Amino acid sequence: MATASHAQAVKSLNKSPGRRRFVFKSFSERVDEIDINVYRSLEKVKAEPSEGSSFFRDCLIEWRELNTAEDFITLYEEVLPCTQSLALVLLHKESLISKLLSRLHLKARLSLEPILRYASIAGLLIA
Repeated sequence: MATASHAQAVKSLNKSPGRRRFVFKSFSERVDEIDINVYRSLEKVKAEPSEGSSFFRDCLIEWRELNTAEDFITLYEEVLPCTQSLALVLLHKESLISKLLSRLHLKARLSLEPILRYASIAGLLIA
């Protein structure tokens, strides 16, 4: 049974003034009122990495926030010291690529997306 507090809760849903609180809206009007917040938005491509860093390190830190798979975390811990600057990345590029390629196996399927992303960046180093 509805009580006075339930009635007040229903009335508080509509904030429009006047007698005609509940008005029919067409489908197109309801669609126009929808505000969609996209989870992954496309950001502009950065021309420069963060200060005192490299693109490889920025990508590594970004994926560390998104991926908590064990294979990825161990790769992150191994690779992070070698990615402090572009000079270090170029110096250790062979070991970085071998570590990335050794992680590409089916058991690490939760880590494949970030590993392949790093492999594409590392591919630019080879060229």
